[in-house]
Amino acid sequence: MNNPEPQAAQGTLRKELGLLLLIFLMIGLNVGGSLFSLTSKAAGQTGPSLFIAQLISALPVLLALIPYMILTSSVPRTAASYQYAKNFAYPLAVAGVMVLLVAMPLGGLPLFALTNGDFFMKLMGVPPATMALGLPITWSQVVAIITVTIFYIINIVGIKPSGYIEFILTAILILTLLVFIIFGLPHVNFANFTPLFTGNLANPNMPPLLGQIVGCIAAAALAYTLLAGGLFGIELGDEVKEAHRTIPRALIISIFIVLVLYIFIEIVAVGVIDVKTFAKGDLSTPAQAFLPGVLYGFFLIGGIMACVTTVHAVLTISGRYTMKFAEDGFFPHFFTHISQKYGTPHWGLTLPYVLCVIILLFVTDFTILGAMLNFGLLFMVSMVLLFAYNLPKKHPEIFANSRYKFSPTLLRVTALSAAILNILFMLLLIFIMFKSNNQWAVWLFAIAIVIGLVLYYVRKGRGLVKKPQL
Repeated sequence: MNNPEPQAAQGTLRKELGLLLLIFLMIGLNVGGSLFSLTSKAAGQTGPSLFIAQLISALPVLLALIPYMILTSSVPRTAASYQYAKNFAYPLAVAGVMVLLVAMPLGGLPLFALTNGDFFMKLMGVPPATMALGLPITWSQVVAIITVTIFYIINIVGIKPSGYIEFILTAILILTLLVFIIFGLPHVNFANFTPLFTGNLANPNMPPLLGQIVGCIAAAALAYTLLAGGLFGIELGDEVKEAHRTIPRALIISIFIVLVLYIFIEIVAVGVIDVKTFAKGDLSTPAQAFLPGVLYGFFLIGGIMACVTTVHAVLTISGRYTMKFAEDGFFPHFFTHISQKYGTPHWGLTLPYVLCVIILLFVTDFTILGAMLNFGLLFMVSMVLLFAYNLPKKHPEIFANSRYKFSPTLLRVTALSAAILNILFMLLLIFIMFKSNNQWAVWLFAIAIVIGLVLYYVRKGRGLVKKPQL
């Protein structure tokens, strides 16, 4: 770990992802277990105004599109968010990767894997909380561990086969969501939208209007990952064909497709049943109210597809982050190894896999897992946006090299506005973690940040940190 010069890895990453596969990978990142498990939790915070909270949560993502288009069309990279953040504030970037490597393997992967376990057991007609063969874990946890293991193996064998598998699974997923929308819209009862805001997060002593606002914004913070996950599709820059053109186009197409789907899904979800009933369940709860048996079974399969596509994509990205972090000397060098046969970072993938399996044995609270994932995403995205804010002044060559020509003022306004909203969401997520008596998650992130800063300054003090270059 003490060598300041990155050593050559055993193999190389391969450029095998085209536009269509990348679009489906980004959709898979967005439409995951969060849609099926967290929408009901968000509805519990704000009420039938869930779709309004979704639009609020989409605002920083939509604002971020302009900075992200400029950056990815000019300098696409593997673990791109980390590479950009290093050029904003290297110490914070190292802390950000530590936060992300807590959020993804300990928050996102378990969340999606557990949701998959629940939907699989429902499909089998077995209560998800049923204990497995006398073991101190449920069948849902067993299925979750098996799911992560399968996609760990798939990730090991190469990005191209992984991309095709993601394409097939995501196509099935989109079809099930369309079934939910088409069959659900005729059953929407507009009386269920009154009152529109409930503000269940509010303090009883808080004025009703303020409580409604707090509840809606808190729901937006919880729903952030539903659309922001696609922003992390930029992390595979060295494995995308014609990355300068492909990544920005895939970002725009995937995010707008997913946002339209979400609005219709959430209108159906809170429109066909009482929001209190929905808040106690998940997306299968309203589906069961109007879908006939065969289609309901197909919808449960869609829930499984949503979870496994995101498990797959998050594991892929976590592995690249681990690899790049090791290349900079902050993790042991063996994490940089790339398989000569498959062109994948096998040790980089192993670390998040092992961490995820460990957390799956102990934590099953969907809300806290979702809050952890969102906090990590917000932390890293905010640093990318702040880097983009300074781009015209500090890196004019990158700004000039972009395929998309926006004015410096528009770039600064969108980047700064999105960053401010992200920081607000982060504060609300900390509030949610404390309110749910899961303060350990907040302290875990605090420890990760401290470890990241210590790693950076120790290595810098020994002259082992080089100035980052794009």
